[in-house]
Amino acid sequence: MTSELPAYAVPGIESEDPTGDPGYFFYRVDRLAGFPPVAAAIDRTPSLMPAICSDDSQMREAFAQSRAALCRQLWVGTDDGLHWELSFSDGVKFIVDTGDEPVDLLRDALVAQPRVSSVEHYCDENFKVETTQVLRADEIAAYFIDTVVTAHREFARRQGIDLPY
Repeated sequence: MTSELPAYAVPGIESEDPTGDPGYFFYRVDRLAGFPPVAAAIDRTPSLMPAICSDDSQMREAFAQSRAALCRQLWVGTDDGLHWELSFSDGVKFIVDTGDEPVDLLRDALVAQPRVSSVEHYCDENFKVETTQVLRADEIAAYFIDTVVTAHREFARRQGIDLPY
């Protein structure tokens, strides 16, 4: 007997949940790149985003993030499609880290996404996100990519850095 996937799971992609909970689906975003919402978000992403947290142009280039690298560093997970865990790895900090800024650019950009009702940036690299309706993992993954790009652009603007995109 085959069990039907919940509405928030992505068909054909196995969950990477380390807890082994069969109801919790956890995906690294690059594994979802072939699905339309994620593919469209990747297409909207600059091909290379400089590491704007450094004043050194060589460091900006050395720690720049490509589209593919960005997607390998983002994860989304849920057990109900309404309450999401979004996380990222250290490489993302090079393009969006706001250091001592009094605002949270990532949180603000995530709150602005459609169908997002609340966001808690509860740990340096983790968010709890609640949506207004059940979303599939590829939809929230696309939101996460767009969030990082928006925060990257805003951080550059605040640093007085003119980006070519």
